[in-house]
Amino acid sequence: MPKILAGAALATGLLAAGSGAVLTSKEATPGTVLVQGSDNAPAARKQARTKTTVAAATLSTTLAAPTLVLADSAIETFHDSNTNLCGTQKVHIDGPVRAFEDQNNVIHLTVSDPNATGWQWTGSVTGFTNNPKTAALDCTPVMTGNSGNTDPSQFDQKTWIQAVHFEGSTVYAYGHQDYFGTRTNDPDCHDAGTSDGLPYCWYSSIPLWTATVSSPDRHVSFARSSATPGHVAIYPHVAYPGDANTTSAGWIGYGTPSNIVRGRNQDGTLDGYYYMFAYSSSNFGGQGKGVCLFRSADPKDRTSWRAWDGNTTSPQFTQQMKNPYSNTNSACATVQPSLFNSYVRSVVWHKPSRHYIAIIRSSSAVQYTTSTDLLTWSAPQTLLTSTSSEAVYPVVIDFDGGDYGDSNFDRIYSNGKSYLFYRKSIVSGHTQITRRKIAVTNYPADPPGSSNPY
Repeated sequence: MPKILAGAALATGLLAAGSGAVLTSKEATPGTVLVQGSDNAPAARKQARTKTTVAAATLSTTLAAPTLVLADSAIETFHDSNTNLCGTQKVHIDGPVRAFEDQNNVIHLTVSDPNATGWQWTGSVTGFTNNPKTAALDCTPVMTGNSGNTDPSQFDQKTWIQAVHFEGSTVYAYGHQDYFGTRTNDPDCHDAGTSDGLPYCWYSSIPLWTATVSSPDRHVSFARSSATPGHVAIYPHVAYPGDANTTSAGWIGYGTPSNIVRGRNQDGTLDGYYYMFAYSSSNFGGQGKGVCLFRSADPKDRTSWRAWDGNTTSPQFTQQMKNPYSNTNSACATVQPSLFNSYVRSVVWHKPSRHYIAIIRSSSAVQYTTSTDLLTWSAPQTLLTSTSSEAVYPVVIDFDGGDYGDSNFDRIYSNGKSYLFYRKSIVSGHTQITRRKIAVTNYPADPPGSSNPY
C-alpha cells in the first residue's frame, strides 16, 4: 500500500489503492464510498478496491475508543531523589521520562534534572517491570544541556531531553531548549520570585542531540547533532524580538515536545511517517497558544520535520520551521486548542481499537483523550485525580513491545507491563519518579509476538 498521510487518511477516509483513490464522505453513511480512479482501470479491480475500502471504513467507524484505567491501587516509587543518590548528588526530575530499547535488548530510561543534566537507568524488561529498583541508575550524566549561551540566536542556553528515537545504534534526543533572560540577571527581564511586571524574555526551540550505543557499554553520551544553531530541528517562527517586546509570561517559539509516535493508516498499518506534538505558550506574533503537530519521514534527519497546515479535510504537512534569522516562517496551526491548552506529554497507539491515546493533565487530574487521526480528539477522561505537585510530566510506557521491534515504546499492549510514570514533589528539593500500572478495560490484552508485529 502506498504511503498516506495519517491525518488525511483518517480525517476523510482516504485510502490509496492501485492507480486510484477511494474516499469516504463525511456526509455519507458508514460504508458509503465515493470512488475516484482511472477511467482505464478494470471494473473488477475497481469493485475489489471498493469492497476492501468499505470494510476498512466500516471497521474504523465502529471500533470503540479504548477505555484506560489504573489497573490496581499499588503505587510504586521508581526513583527517590533523597535515597537513590549518586554519591552525594541528588538526581531530581524536571521533565518526562523517555524510554528506548537498544540493539542489545537493553532498556534505557532517560530524564533531565532542573539544571538540564541528563540521566538514565538501564535494565531488562524484567528489571523494569518486576521490581522498579532493579533498573540501574547510571551515575555518569548522559547529557550536559546547560551550556549557558546567552545569545538567543544560537538556541543553546539550556536543553532538556524530551523525546527520543532509537535506530540502528544511535539514539536521537529532541529537546526543549530555551533562552530565559531571568537566568542572566538581565535588568530588562523578569526577576524570578518577584512581581516586577517585567517581561520573561523567554525564547524556545526544539534541537536535536545524538548519542551512540556501543556494546557492551550501556552508557550513552549526548552531543549536539550539529554546530549551533544548525542543531535545531524546529525553530521559533520569529527571531527574538528584544527583551522589551517579549511577553509577560510564556515563551516565544516551540518546546516541550511529546514523544515520537509512528503514524498509522486506517487499517492500522504503518503509514511511513513519524509524528510529534510541540507546544507554544505565549500567543505571540500570530502563533496561537496550543500544540502544533509535526511530521517526519525520517526522525534521524532534524531538517525533515514539517508542520500540519490546519486543514482537516485534506491535511498537508509542508511547512518547515527554519531559522528565523535567515528565513521567514508562518505560525503553525494548533490542534484542537480548546482541548490542548497545555502540553501533550505522551502519545501511544492501541492496535485493537485503532486509536491513539494522548496523556495530558488538567488542574485537577491526569487525563487521557483518544483519536483515530491525531487531529480530532475525544473529550478528556480522568485517569488519576491529582494536583500538579502530586503528578506532573505524565507519560505512558508499555515495556512489552521492545523485544519485538517496538524499540521506542509508542504502543500500549495492556498485557501487564503498561505504566503511567510521573513526577511527585514531596517538598522543595525532594522529588520522586512514581508509577502506576494501567490497563485497557474494553479490549483484551494485545501481547506482542511474531504473530502480532508492531
